[in-house]
Amino acid sequence: MFGIVGGGTEFLLWTATLGALVATVFHWHRVCVHNFRNIFIRVSAIFLIQFLFVASLGVELNKFGNFYSSWSDLLGLNNDLSKVAISPQSLATISANDVMSAKRTPGGSLIFREIITGSASNISNHVYVVASPSISKILENSVSPQLPTNYQVVELFPGYPGVPETWIGTLHGIETMENLEIAGKIPPTIAIIPSINVVRGLDTECLNIPGTSQVETWLTTDMRIFAQKFIGLDDRKWSTFGFSTGGWCAAELAIRHTDIYQHAISLAGYFSPSFSAGVNKRERNVLMGDYDLAKIVKGQATNPDLLIMYSKSDKFSFSSMNKFIAGVGTSIPIKLVEIPHGGHNIKIWQPFVQTGFNWLAQLSAPKTVENKGN
Repeated sequence: MFGIVGGGTEFLLWTATLGALVATVFHWHRVCVHNFRNIFIRVSAIFLIQFLFVASLGVELNKFGNFYSSWSDLLGLNNDLSKVAISPQSLATISANDVMSAKRTPGGSLIFREIITGSASNISNHVYVVASPSISKILENSVSPQLPTNYQVVELFPGYPGVPETWIGTLHGIETMENLEIAGKIPPTIAIIPSINVVRGLDTECLNIPGTSQVETWLTTDMRIFAQKFIGLDDRKWSTFGFSTGGWCAAELAIRHTDIYQHAISLAGYFSPSFSAGVNKRERNVLMGDYDLAKIVKGQATNPDLLIMYSKSDKFSFSSMNKFIAGVGTSIPIKLVEIPHGGHNIKIWQPFVQTGFNWLAQLSAPKTVENKGN
C-alpha cells in the first residue's frame, strides 16, 4: 500500500505536507517570541514542510516517469535476487500454470514476469516477456503451442534510472504494440523487457565492465538463451528498441551483436557511453575505445538497420547523434525522424513508440540504404 509507486504513499505525503503547513500557520503565534526554543521550533517546522513537499513531489515524479519500482531500488538496497532466481539449468518451456498466472492486459496481451540468473553473466534480475494478443490466444488455447511463422521479437530497454515497467505503463509501449497488431499493421510480436540497471547504485551503460558486471552479456546471450528455453523461440534475429539510456543500449547491442539483432531503434538516445561516477578514469578510457560505435560500424561488412528519433531541443543526445552520423558516413543504413517539439521527456516520446513499431514492419519491403544525416 505504501510502496514508492502506490497511491497510498502519494496521498499520505501530500496530506502530511498540507497538515504541517496548516498547523504551522495556525500555531506560529505561539513561537513568535525570540528565544532558542522557539527559534528551533520555527526552523524545524519550516524544514519539515519543505522536506514533506520535496518527498511528495519526488514520489509524484517517480510515478510519472517509472524511474524506481520500490524504495529499495531508490536507496540502492536491492535484495539478493539470486536467492529467488530461476537458475539456467531449471529453465523450462512455458507451462499452463505460467499462462494462468500471467498478467492479462485490457488489449489481450499476456505479461510474464520472471527472475532469472543469466547462464553466461551470472546476473540475477527481472525479465518481462510480453506475448501480443494473437500469440496470447495460441498460448491460452493450446496444450503444445506453436508460434506463428511470421512473429517478430523486440527487446525493449528503459532509461537510467528506470525499470522495465516503464514500457508497460508510462510509455504505453505494450498498449501501442497491441493496437498496431490488432489493426494488422505489425506482425505477432514477442517483447523481451529485461532489467538493465542491475548493479546497485551504478549506471553500467549496458556494458561489460571488467571486475564489475557483465551487463552486455546479460542483455544479449542470456536473454537469447532464456527466451528460447522459456517460450520456444527459434534462431531468427531480434530487434532492439530503447529510449534515453535504453536508446544507447539498443544501438550498441545491435551494432556489436549482428549475429543476434538485425534492426535497432534509438528514441532520444545517444551514441557513446555516458558513465556515472562509479567508473574510474582509466576504465572509462578503455571502455570508450572498446565501445566506439562508429569505429565498429566501419569495420564490419554488415550492420543493422538503424532508426534514430531525435529532438534538436535534446542537446546532449542531438550532439552525440550528429557526431556518430558524421563518423559512420554511409556504412550503416540509417533513417532519421525528428521529434518536432520538446526535449528529454517521456510524454514527448510516447507517440513515437508507434513510429518505431511501424518502421520495423516496413522493413519487410525491399531495403534501400538511406542516411539523411549526410
